[in-house]
Amino acid sequence: MTNQQERQLDQHGFAENWVPPFSNDNDLLRARVDFFQNTNKKSISYITTEYPDFIERFEKSLLEHKHINVTGLELFGQKDVITGCQHFLDQMILTYGLDNLQVFKGGYPYYKKLKPDLQHVELENIMSGKPLILEFPFSRTGDKHPQYDQIIKKANELGIDVYLDCAWLPVGWDLDLDLTERCIKGVAMSLSKCFGLHWNRIGVRWLKHKTIDTISIENKYRMVSYPNVMIGKYYLDRFEMDHLIEKYKEPYLELCRYHDLVPGKTIMNAYSKQKGHSVGVANLLLNKHD
Repeated sequence: MTNQQERQLDQHGFAENWVPPFSNDNDLLRARVDFFQNTNKKSISYITTEYPDFIERFEKSLLEHKHINVTGLELFGQKDVITGCQHFLDQMILTYGLDNLQVFKGGYPYYKKLKPDLQHVELENIMSGKPLILEFPFSRTGDKHPQYDQIIKKANELGIDVYLDCAWLPVGWDLDLDLTERCIKGVAMSLSKCFGLHWNRIGVRWLKHKTIDTISIENKYRMVSYPNVMIGKYYLDRFEMDHLIEKYKEPYLELCRYHDLVPGKTIMNAYSKQKGHSVGVANLLLNKHD
């Protein structure tokens, strides 16, 4: 969540109060140009791409990711195309109402922008009867929430439905996501971070139980933009999902050492001890590498 006024860089080039994407990575940028120019007539074949084609290719790429491990995806019977993880979150808000959802402090700031007086929950006061949305990895740390295991354990004990916002997982490493946990009812991921496709916004929502809502209806009647689906599959066919990790992980760790930052487990940001908060690193990595 950014606006033009918030898009500031400090004296070193770190992003303040926002997380810049890797859209201008040379390889990803070239793919964008090639798609729209129909280079070597490769783009035209994607005009017949169907939703299941995209979902199948997304899952294959996710499970082949060399730096993260996801288990239990086969337990999810409903699979829908979404216009980014925001679509998934807005559906949760539409279904339950913002006051009937539980979110942790330090996660996605969108909820506070919608309702400034929204009360965050803590491990000690999460309650049954209200679905819990949890980022994995967690925005503030770039790793799983420090209390993730305890949260899942308590959610299982209390019968709390947990929905995971995994927007940053495709750009992560050393992360194991076990979806067999009983409390986890839904998961969403997109290609916005791993391929710099925030300008296209396409992803997948998985639910363990059949649900009829606006997303499912939009999928049934193919109301999610076909060009978004085409572009998503085009990138999936040309890049591994861990493309940015393979290319930038070592420079990222070197950058953290040089500037005395605490590295997370995603390529998006790192924690500045001097500032007391996380900073975005894409601009520096792109300038250094490309």
